[in-house]
Parts: sequence; C-alpha cells; structure tokens
Amino acid sequence: MTEAFTRKDFLRLGMARLVGAASDAAELARGVVAAVREKSAPPEGIVRPPGALQERAFLDKCTRCDLCIRACPHFVIRKAGPELGARIGGTPVLDPRENPCHFCDGLPCIVACGPGALIVPAPGAKARIGLAKVDKDRCFMALGQPCDYCQKSCPVRPRAIKVGGFRLPAVVDAATCTGCGECAQICPAKAIRIHDVRMEVKA
Repeated sequence: MTEAFTRKDFLRLGMARLVGAASDAAELARGVVAAVREKSAPPEGIVRPPGALQERAFLDKCTRCDLCIRACPHFVIRKAGPELGARIGGTPVLDPRENPCHFCDGLPCIVACGPGALIVPAPGAKARIGLAKVDKDRCFMALGQPCDYCQKSCPVRPRAIKVGGFRLPAVVDAATCTGCGECAQICPAKAIRIHDVRMEVKA
C-alpha cells in the first residue's frame, strides 16, 4: 500500500524543483558570463599592444613568446600576471595610466610579432590601443578648479582631449584619441581611464 502524498510532501517536492531550476539557471548564467568574458576586452585599465586583433582572435594567435615585449624600447609592454586568469595571464598588456604608449616609429612591437596577433594598420590609418574616458565627478574642471594638464600632455594634433568650460569636464574626441595614456598618467585627479577599443583611426 502506497503512503499518502501529504501537503507537506507536495511543498517539499515543489521546493526541490525550484532549487534545481535555480541551480540550472545559475550554471547557465555562469556559462554565458564565461563566454562573454572570453570574447571581451581585458579588464578595465588594461589594453593590448598596438595592432592587436579583436580579443578572441588575439588570444587564439598569441603564443606568449614575449617578442613584442622585448621589442618595446620604452618597456611599456609587459606580461599579464596570473591574477588576470589563465586565459590572459602571460599575454602582452599595457597599463597606459602608469606607462603611456609612445607608438614608436615603425611600430617595432608589431614587426616583432611572428604569430600575427599584432598586425600593421591599414594604409592611411594609424594604430590605437584604446580610448580615454573622463569621470566628470572627479575632473577638476568640472568641479570648478582650473586644470589643463590633460590637454597640454596630449601628443595628438589636433589634440584629442580638450578642457571644457567652467564646471564642465574635459572632452575626448573619440575619432582621434589613440588611447596612449599620456592624459591619464598626468591627470592629478585620476579622472581619466583608458578603455580597450580595437579600432583604427584615420591619420
């Protein structure tokens, strides 16, 4: 004789199914996040050397040979640490806020890349490694304190970043900014960050 199926049993079964569904959903979400991260740019503040392919293609091509790191005359490119995960650890990265990219003549880092993870810009275009973005809540100009360090330090002509009016933040021209990091490094308010953008801009 089978035992009676009580209301308590019904609730317990329903709860178990909900927990199972939630677990499945969480697992799916983790998979989606992992897939997105695999295709996305490096962590905020970290960018790839000039000429880098889109992140997934870059990671597929990069052999961690360190040739681009050795070719950089200003020691700007470094090896990513293990804290960035196994997928990124050991690959070449820059932190333009700490050590701006000089975009050396002839782009020796690209020339040194045998595997093809870094490619020479198309004719009529110049390489870029990222895009400067200004935090208006930290920018001294936006807070009413005169400051033009970012504008003066910008090596691009016409300048890719310019101070705004009184109580307005500095403005970045996304079409000409190369993400070199000169403005981010010198900003006394630490209001500028470089975001990875795999694009090229016309010279």
